[in-house]
Amino acid sequence: MSERRNQATPHPPATAEFGFVSPGGPGHEYPSDGRMRVVKFSVGPYDNNVYLIASDRDAVIVDGAAEPERILSEVDRMGARVTAILQTHNHFDHTGALSALVQTLKVPVLAHPADPMPVPTEPLEDGERIGVGSVEILALYTPGHTPGSMSYLAGACLFSGDTLFPAGPGNTGGDRRAFKQIMRSIDRLFELSDDTRVSPGHGLDTTIRP
Repeated sequence: MSERRNQATPHPPATAEFGFVSPGGPGHEYPSDGRMRVVKFSVGPYDNNVYLIASDRDAVIVDGAAEPERILSEVDRMGARVTAILQTHNHFDHTGALSALVQTLKVPVLAHPADPMPVPTEPLEDGERIGVGSVEILALYTPGHTPGSMSYLAGACLFSGDTLFPAGPGNTGGDRRAFKQIMRSIDRLFELSDDTRVSPGHGLDTTIRP
């Protein structure tokens, strides 16, 4: 075995610079560009990242994953009014809080129709733009991890769900067709600016090209 194969895949350090959060721990607010605020925190036994994207006191939640009380407390702390929940995909660890959040917030859940959700949703397609205050979030269809996986681009931040991580693509369960699909999705994401921050559904952040 070559020396190259013996080398471990490099990972970003577990620091605030790379959006380090842990279940039950404090959230991380990214430096603001003056128009948009982003807060990241981790919930549930699978260390799921939830993101709040806010502008002009309006906000959206990216992935109603788990611990609805924690999500709602972070919304209150931010002082924002949630207008929608954006789902990256429909795996159970990303949808566990949806029912409680919808019941409390009375807001729509936006998701790709290829990924059925445990609550009613409004269909979201590739290229749609979601207004939040004075900013727009671009919906990108990035299938592979699931048939309806979505990523969301807000300014220089990409919320990639389980499509793209610092170490590479998300899990496709050994399905060759799904693996080819997710690699095509990632090729598309690699067309974004090199310094686009990638904020995934679990773990640390990276950039398109570190």
